[in-house]
Amino acid sequence: MLSAGAAVSGVRRATLRVLPLHLIAVLLVAGCGGAPAPSDAPLPPVAATSAATPGVTSEMTGIDLLFLSMMAGHTEQTLQIVRLVRDRLSDSELRTLVAAVEATESDELATARGWLARAGRSARADDHAGHGTGPEQLARLRDAPDAEVDAVLIEVLSAHQQAAADLARAHQEAGTDARVLDLARRVEQSRTAQVALMAGRPAAG
Repeated sequence: MLSAGAAVSGVRRATLRVLPLHLIAVLLVAGCGGAPAPSDAPLPPVAATSAATPGVTSEMTGIDLLFLSMMAGHTEQTLQIVRLVRDRLSDSELRTLVAAVEATESDELATARGWLARAGRSARADDHAGHGTGPEQLARLRDAPDAEVDAVLIEVLSAHQQAAADLARAHQEAGTDARVLDLARRVEQSRTAQVALMAGRPAAG
């Protein structure tokens, strides 16, 4: 009989085989660059939906856990970004946006970590290096003069949130678990709205 870890690995390999190449690229390369680590714990069941949806299952598969792990890492960095500048912003609408981002993404991070923990998987199981905002961009935020911090945040946060929206959009085609798919939809919608809100403001020169 296959162990739970072997079964999970088999599901992950089977899922990746049927994914379009561009989704694999987003989820495994553009998304974070790390390969999924095996888990020996059973995957957590979810409540059945009232109407069956083709392709949606009642259990998290490897691709769902990979998305949660990558989103957890991305969200941790989002919180780092907004906390670097939240007390220095002069634009009142940006201050409101940053406060909303911090509150919403703190909740999303707790949710992702909880689901991963139930599956016996660390939120850091997949390497987040090379994805998201690099240390040089964080340094720009940290060192920006007060007169420029709003514009630097717009540039850095817009790119960061667009990457999250792209990842979440890809998972809606690749994922299998209803709860994770719902999270991906909400992530795509909220990050896309944030990028649109920031688009009308001047970026850093």
